[in-house]
Amino acid sequence: MNKFINLIFIVSIFYLSSCQSHETKRVILLGIDGLSTDGIQTVNTPNLDRLIRDGAFTLKARGVMPTVSAPNWGSMLTGAGPEQHGMTKNGWTTNNYTVEATTKDEDGYFPSLFTIIREQMPDAKTAIFYDWNALIDLYNPKNIDKVEFTSDYIDGYKKAIPFIIEEKPEFTFIYAGHVDTEGHKHQHGSPEYYKSIEDVDSKIGELLAALDEAEIYDETHIIVISDHGGVGYGHGGESMAEIQVPWIIKGPGIIQNRLIEEPVNTMNTAPTIAYLFGLEQHDHWIGKPVHGAFLNNEKSKLNQKIYLSKPITSLKTGIHSDSQTLSLSVNEKDAEIRFTTDGSEPDELSSLYDTPLTLEQSTIVKAITIKGKIKSDVITIEFTKVVGIKGVKLLKNASKKYPAEFGGLSLVDGKLGNDDYNHSAWMGFEEEDLEAVIDFGESRSFEKVSLSCLENKGGWIFLPTEANYSISNNGKNFQSIGTLEKENITSPEKRNTILLGKNFGKTKARYLKISAKNIGTCPKGHPGEGGKAWLFIDEIIVE
Repeated sequence: MNKFINLIFIVSIFYLSSCQSHETKRVILLGIDGLSTDGIQTVNTPNLDRLIRDGAFTLKARGVMPTVSAPNWGSMLTGAGPEQHGMTKNGWTTNNYTVEATTKDEDGYFPSLFTIIREQMPDAKTAIFYDWNALIDLYNPKNIDKVEFTSDYIDGYKKAIPFIIEEKPEFTFIYAGHVDTEGHKHQHGSPEYYKSIEDVDSKIGELLAALDEAEIYDETHIIVISDHGGVGYGHGGESMAEIQVPWIIKGPGIIQNRLIEEPVNTMNTAPTIAYLFGLEQHDHWIGKPVHGAFLNNEKSKLNQKIYLSKPITSLKTGIHSDSQTLSLSVNEKDAEIRFTTDGSEPDELSSLYDTPLTLEQSTIVKAITIKGKIKSDVITIEFTKVVGIKGVKLLKNASKKYPAEFGGLSLVDGKLGNDDYNHSAWMGFEEEDLEAVIDFGESRSFEKVSLSCLENKGGWIFLPTEANYSISNNGKNFQSIGTLEKENITSPEKRNTILLGKNFGKTKARYLKISAKNIGTCPKGHPGEGGKAWLFIDEIIVE
């Protein structure tokens, strides 16, 4: 009998130690709204890079649908998806919802990480610092000791850092909405968007410096998460750029400087933190801990790849009327940059970067970072050199519903739209053709003309059936120089947008007239058969 009791005791101890095989003193969760995988790889983020080197990291964490903030921040701290917690839209509250939660407390909230910490660690101190006022609607504030709403993320970090050092909370969530705000204001992938990531990284640096000074950095678990990426000025769609986000974890018992190979969903965040504290998950959570990030787990043996950041570029993909200088750099010791300018994939035998490149004609530059036998992902810069244009005259007006931001000039402003036809760059023609005359201001040489078009058959938007080109030196008498035939117009393979190009050889003129023919009506068999079809164009590119 005594032997049996001893066996139970030993098994119990083994079970408890397997739940938590390392000491967890505190967890800090850093939320960066709108941080994309492109963003974290493209800009200079020394502090996020430090966390990556000191921990485990993936660029392929998946959020939930829809790719908007409330469902995703709700999922991350509740270990469940919208189907369980019922947060399906921004503006969700306990009194404003469509989907009934599978369970909720007496105040109408689905159980969050704060809930199980309060229930299973009643003496633990928790806090949330945030600058998006709707965030607190997702979790029952009764379970949070410190709830601090600030006017911006800068003030949030300013208040959170001394609280963490002085009050020593077990769990702190610091949310920053700055990156998402800049993405909406200036577009994801814009210089302003990239700078916003560097801005937040600098505040993270202040936090890490404070932890270093207090000599508690090494004993602190830090997780960095994002809710979604973005396309153009928004998000909420189904693209990989929106649903796929970075995810970082570092601290005692975590593998270091390794990429996580196992699938990671952002709803696994709360279960991972619960695992760190040795807590039991709630029955209605469907997420699971990211076991591969832990040294004591068999899955961690699969994670042997080291993350190497892509080169940082001074120039992004874009359309330019002047020559540009491209500089490349990387924040990695003993690393080198290799590049190509012919569109081919770079490797260790490609040209070694040592001085800035001068781009004088349309060029595709691809570059990688190499350190020993490790290679980074490839960064691609598509530099398109266009002929300078004085003005554009539309011979047929676009629809008042989709006039584009600057009228005819929007067709030559170097700004491309995205898969969303509501993007301000798109110019829409309902049943009408596009007819436009471009004025170069003087006689200029060009060789190629491309139309950037959108195809969204579900939205009754079709590619042109043909495009005709003619030139003139007086703006009155035009001579045809060619036609883009129907057989050379094919639907895009991966995205809804496509460049339809036509090469002419060396041609010289002051005026270029372009006519892109609308299909007219939705074809037979289409749900809108016989209805007025749309033609959408955002840019005319003359090279």
